[in-house]
Amino acid sequence: MASGKKGCCLFSLLKFFFLVLIVLVIVSIVLFLYATGAPTSYPAPVFEGRDTGVVANIVTRLARSLVDKEGRVVDTAVLKLSQSEVQTLLDAAIAKSNDLKHETVPYAVIWEDGKLHLHYSSIVSDGCAVNFSVEVSPVVEQGELTLVPGGGSAGQLPLPYILLNYAAKKLARKAMKNDSTRTALSAFTRIEPGDDGTLLLMFDPRDVNTVIRILRSAGESPEEERVADGDDADDSADSEDEDAEVDSEDNRDGSSDEDLSRNDESDSEENEKIEE
Repeated sequence: MASGKKGCCLFSLLKFFFLVLIVLVIVSIVLFLYATGAPTSYPAPVFEGRDTGVVANIVTRLARSLVDKEGRVVDTAVLKLSQSEVQTLLDAAIAKSNDLKHETVPYAVIWEDGKLHLHYSSIVSDGCAVNFSVEVSPVVEQGELTLVPGGGSAGQLPLPYILLNYAAKKLARKAMKNDSTRTALSAFTRIEPGDDGTLLLMFDPRDVNTVIRILRSAGESPEEERVADGDDADDSADSEDEDAEVDSEDNRDGSSDEDLSRNDESDSEENEKIEE
């Protein structure tokens, strides 16, 4: 009698186990269908001539942020970038990193409503991909980057905040490991979203030259950077050639001095023989 009850209990547990397993499989299939879709591609950002003009306009406005209405130098300068200006700088930065020069890429970074909208299409198989979309608000405090998640999804499936927060922290840490990113952010005391999709850059007026150099570098095309690097190399080579010429002239002068000294000694010996 007892063995019969045990067998019945074991059968109920097995039945419950397989029922839970079936539910998990069905849920997984549904989630997979909601999360996956056709691969998405985005136009690759390209560097255009207007980018240089936009950066030049930003640098021109930079001088106004250094003084108040009375003409006194402020303690903290604030430069406000419009939504289009922020997007231009983002596109220029991405265009530089797109070394393969693809016409389309599986990702996009869009600045809108004071947030970074990040899109990425991860290929699962032919014709199937998980299309991720995440919104984050960037904040820089004393050169340290923090990304605050606002929402996200994988296809039509919303992502939990705890997962978004983990991914945002990991992305911020990865960005701070890049030397150029870390150097650029260290020039600002604070960066935060403003009103109407703007971005506020706050920095010490004494660091204005560093800020100008960072902004101008963002507005240079890869070709201009290579030309600049080539010019630096040529200048270095010219300097080395000039140093070599100077050393050569010094050697020639030294040789001449030694020849004169030997000639003087020879003349002295001849004079002694004549006197004898």
